[in-house]
Amino acid sequence: MNRLSLAAVLGLAVAGCAHSVTSPTQQPLQTEAARCELVHTLMREPIVSQRLMEMATEGRELPLPVAVFLRDPEQGLLERLFDNDAATCGDAQFRVVRELTREGLVLYLQETPEGYAYDARRAGPEALSMGGEPQGVVRRNGQGGWATATD
Repeated sequence: MNRLSLAAVLGLAVAGCAHSVTSPTQQPLQTEAARCELVHTLMREPIVSQRLMEMATEGRELPLPVAVFLRDPEQGLLERLFDNDAATCGDAQFRVVRELTREGLVLYLQETPEGYAYDARRAGPEALSMGGEPQGVVRRNGQGGWATATD
């Protein structure tokens, strides 16, 4: 009987019926729309919106450029969240760009078990960083959208 049970379990695993456990944050960012939804959630955060407002009140040309990176300090990696300029991701105040050509806002995301820790900094094209302290956390809510730790 044990041999039959073991064979059945192995057969299911080989056939692909066994599922691997994935992080709740791995799946949602596969489309540009999902990434853009995350960015819009971040832009409503007090720290991020304050940085954006500071730049706008200084007379910077709108929409302000925003670059978004995934940071993995353990691997020493800094990866762009968007493959191309995401001209469709933004509004009258900001526009997501692949690379900064002038001073803009940089959002750094670092994966956590519940979502992403983030920090937002003003930076020019030459001032990207692997370091930085998280300023907040966003996580998936029950409806498939994003919620902040303060929500």
